[in-house]
Amino acid sequence: MTHSEPCPFCQILDGAADAEILAESESFVCFLDAYPVTEGHALVVPREHVQYFEALDTNGLFEFLQECLAIVNDRYEPDATNIGLNNGPEAGQTVPHLHWHLIPRYVGDVEDPRGGVRGVIPEKRLY
Repeated sequence: MTHSEPCPFCQILDGAADAEILAESESFVCFLDAYPVTEGHALVVPREHVQYFEALDTNGLFEFLQECLAIVNDRYEPDATNIGLNNGPEAGQTVPHLHWHLIPRYVGDVEDPRGGVRGVIPEKRLY
């Protein structure tokens, strides 16, 4: 995504693009990911367009994340969940609008899930 392209998350927030909304608050919205890695993969985005966590007013964030996780758990019944944030391009952020991934995990979805988010650098995943 280049800086000249419109933000796909802002387009969802403005109603210019479709997404299945799971929850909303004054500051955040949760919707299903358009390119899910597992069934029920959802994103939590702030309504304010900020790229980095350091720029975010986090008031109400953790309560909203917990609410969204409960919705995903109730709807998709995963065995576990990865909750992840890519804070900047060097961390893998491809959409420059801050967002958390709620990724439901299911027994057997990968051969060896040990290391979880440590897998961003595969050779250092296990210790």
